[in-house]
Amino acid sequence: MDLTLPPAPKLILEKMSEDGFTCYLVGGSVRDMLRDREPSDYDFVTNRSPGEIVAAATKAGWKVWQHGIAFGVVNVLLQNTSFEIATMRTESYGADPHRPDAVAFVDDIVRDLSRRDFTINAMAMDRKGRIIDPFGGQDDLEKGIIRCVGQPHERFREDPLRVLRAARFISKTGFTAEPGIATASQDGKMLRRFASLSVERVRDELDKILLSHRPSRGMRFLVDTGILERSCRGKTGGEREAVPILPELAVMQGVGQNPRFHAYDVLEHTLKAVEGIAPQPVLRWAALLHDVAKGKAGTRCLNKRGEIADYGHAGAGAKLAREILVRLRIPLVTANRVVWLVKNHMVVPGADDGRMARWVKKHSRDFTDREAFMEATRQLFLLADADNRARGKKIDESYIHVVTDSFQRVMAQTALYPTELKISGDFIAKKIGKGPQVGKTLRDLLIDVQTGRLANSKEVLQAAVNKKASRLARRKESGR
Repeated sequence: MDLTLPPAPKLILEKMSEDGFTCYLVGGSVRDMLRDREPSDYDFVTNRSPGEIVAAATKAGWKVWQHGIAFGVVNVLLQNTSFEIATMRTESYGADPHRPDAVAFVDDIVRDLSRRDFTINAMAMDRKGRIIDPFGGQDDLEKGIIRCVGQPHERFREDPLRVLRAARFISKTGFTAEPGIATASQDGKMLRRFASLSVERVRDELDKILLSHRPSRGMRFLVDTGILERSCRGKTGGEREAVPILPELAVMQGVGQNPRFHAYDVLEHTLKAVEGIAPQPVLRWAALLHDVAKGKAGTRCLNKRGEIADYGHAGAGAKLAREILVRLRIPLVTANRVVWLVKNHMVVPGADDGRMARWVKKHSRDFTDREAFMEATRQLFLLADADNRARGKKIDESYIHVVTDSFQRVMAQTALYPTELKISGDFIAKKIGKGPQVGKTLRDLLIDVQTGRLANSKEVLQAAVNKKASRLARRKESGR
């Protein structure tokens, strides 16, 4: 394993360890380095007081932010990267699960590490590369175990968000949670505090789980422990409300599908689709929710063969997806795209350019520009491919490539929006006058170009407008 630090973190360790003080690299960065992974960030603790951290950082010429100084946290900017340096501390929690009720600064790295969630996150490294590991984190890394520092019940009661963090680390590392974690996830006192967590914090953890290497493992943990059927807290119009997390996913378990097309139940199929698509928020959320309406009243039925079917599940799923994404406060841009993908994941055309052209003309109307439509369609093809591969049946491996090629050919030959016509609104306005008739004329010309009645050339389109202007002039003359 390579425990060599980049220049900036190494400099922080050295500077903060000067003048008789100590400083350690802590948490996820140590864990990642021990796994031969490059850390995404580097966090430090020191026995300097917050004020002494600020003084040392300022002396070193680093830019300093003090917004977390009340909790002993200072952020510094070094080589265009932000780093967190905190005073070693212990914490105690009160009624609010979002933040400690009291913080006490200490001069003891072991006491600081003892407040952390899991053993693999409770390790430190000093400036000489020595590992401080009082709770067996290295051993758990080797065994592939997620284990709490101390008693799981106590850790989860302190901060119930740690239940979701456990799922996240299960997904991120592929490790197995020790049995006490699942038990503590159903502890009554913890669950009462869990209900006070803000929906934003819960959503952020769900995002991290979905974007991890093995999201299916974390989601399975949350299904099996019943956490997805719990509620957290939100605010609407200043009023607090209970916000269900994801019961719609939990109830997918055991919901059968037509065995001619699917080898798995709806939950297993869904999780395989999530894992089989690129780790991007829109794609992972769309894969998670694409079959959310399967098995529901109004979609579940029997086909003519007497087999399980879910007719209309894409449209019904889009409505459910909208409700879920809104209540979880998913950004509107992401939510809108996910809903569109869920709605349309069953209508991807085959590799016939004629059918593709008709599909393109219809679905491009959902967007205001070519770039947005092309990106949405790219995502739709990826979702359809992940959906197809997650059925557990033999598939045509070339499908996604053939469909994509057809789409690109059609797009290269088709004008989709009035702005793509070889004529300007100003020219039309000069010929027939300003007003809503300009937009209508552009839309009419677009239809003529798409149907092949007119060529998309400046001369042809201007001639068509001149002809229309002449007709309007004759009508006006005859009306006098």
